[in-house]
Amino acid sequence: MQIRQPILYVAILVLVIVVVLVAIGGGLFSQSSPWPMQWQHRTFYGLCHQIADRSFWINGQPMAVCSRCIGIYSGFAMGWVLLPVISLTGIKRMASIKKIVVVVLLFNIIDAAGNFFGLWQNTLVSRTVLGGLLGSSAALIFVGDFFHHN
Repeated sequence: MQIRQPILYVAILVLVIVVVLVAIGGGLFSQSSPWPMQWQHRTFYGLCHQIADRSFWINGQPMAVCSRCIGIYSGFAMGWVLLPVISLTGIKRMASIKKIVVVVLLFNIIDAAGNFFGLWQNTLVSRTVLGGLLGSSAALIFVGDFFHHN
């Protein structure tokens, strides 16, 4: 196995890790300002509803994103880290990868809709797990772009 674009792969890895750290919010950095005013929350303002009741809390402050979004971001990071291992499995056909992403996306939509219509009550953990599956499966899309076998 060879990595096609090692500098780009590492640069994206670093960027994804930074995104996850920022998404965790001010509690990670022991900030004392009101959380809606913290730069981390402002960064994700247009990307996440940031409802405090739907977020994990660290040091008395909600994360800058909801539990599903932290799952998506951290899942993508984990998927990105695992791309070299995943490439060894031979999963490279885009049709198969797209099917995985669509199925996981549908699970997220069904979960959100079921909660919205009162069919069930999802939890911080269920949202995080489903978001994590979505993020990690989205990372699979790039496996063919970065890894190939000799």
